[in-house]
Amino acid sequence: MYIIIVGCGKIGVYLAKLLDEKNDVVVIDKDEKSFEKLESFNGNTVIGDGLDIDKLRESGIEKADAIAITTSNDNANIIIAQIAKKKFNVPRVIARISDPIKEEICKNFGIETINTTSIIASLINDGLYKKISLKYLIENQDLTIIEIKNENFINKKVKEINKNEELLVIAVIRNNESYIPEDDFLIEKGDKIICITKKAVLNKLKRIIET
Repeated sequence: MYIIIVGCGKIGVYLAKLLDEKNDVVVIDKDEKSFEKLESFNGNTVIGDGLDIDKLRESGIEKADAIAITTSNDNANIIIAQIAKKKFNVPRVIARISDPIKEEICKNFGIETINTTSIIASLINDGLYKKISLKYLIENQDLTIIEIKNENFINKKVKEINKNEELLVIAVIRNNESYIPEDDFLIEKGDKIICITKKAVLNKLKRIIET
């Protein structure tokens, strides 16, 4: 597949490395330095704003099978998703959204979304954290999102938990408050850690997590 990723932040980098194994991947970002995080990446990069139609064309959007918009700006992500879907007829359009209200807007436009905030809120509401040490939350063919609860991570920073191209912490739940942690975020007792990982390495990670 030919896949475009808009945004070379933590999520964009992880997706790029994952999808690069079996697909032709192009990453767009305004900050050229952000591409330094794409170690061992075989795809292409485009410096520019995903809102710029010329940059989207440069990235090959007219032949794209899918586009993932992963920037931290909900409004920009919605607009880029609309451009991809309506102007260029990209078959698969997925946008990262933080605001649940804006997620409804995307649904009205027929845009698929990934909303970490909604996922976490639903889990808290359902009381799933009470007795779960390892829980599968969302899965697709290559990826799974899991919840881990492990005393071994207390007083560790998120960057010490992250494993390059294998495990990425995307959220931490503390006293029913949700956080999207930076690398230096310190894990405390009772924290619930939400991670995204490759299904292919899950058995290996389970041995580490459950030790």
